[in-house]
Amino acid sequence: MKAHLIDYVDFLNKEEKRKLRSHIKLILNCLNLLNCKELCITFVDDKEMRKINSTYRGIKRTTDVLSFPQDGPDTQSLGDIIISVDTAKRHARFYKISLQREIIKLIIHGILHILGYGHKKKDDASKMKKKEKELLQLVNFS
Repeated sequence: MKAHLIDYVDFLNKEEKRKLRSHIKLILNCLNLLNCKELCITFVDDKEMRKINSTYRGIKRTTDVLSFPQDGPDTQSLGDIIISVDTAKRHARFYKISLQREIIKLIIHGILHILGYGHKKKDDASKMKKKEKELLQLVNFS
């Protein structure tokens, strides 16, 4: 399994990328997804996220994370996750948690969306939150 980390905002150093890939591998293993060949995670700023959100969802504001599942039966790529580091920093300050925890939370959230989890309905949101919490504990970010 290859986790591609694309950092347009110079957010991660080499050691942080290594650690993040290790966490991602652990999460994917727990979800029985190690047979996927790749997952791409891109870090952008709010300005870029606003453009992407507008283009793909018609919403003209930034958001914290967007997920795009890879379509097609012949692909072994899980998909793409885009994270706004600016928004993640604001959330980390607001919730009084580390930025690393917020980033892992957003990656988990993105992976779960790719797998079909949602949070529009109360019951779905409850299932997604439970799975997020379980995966955060797995990587020691409870």
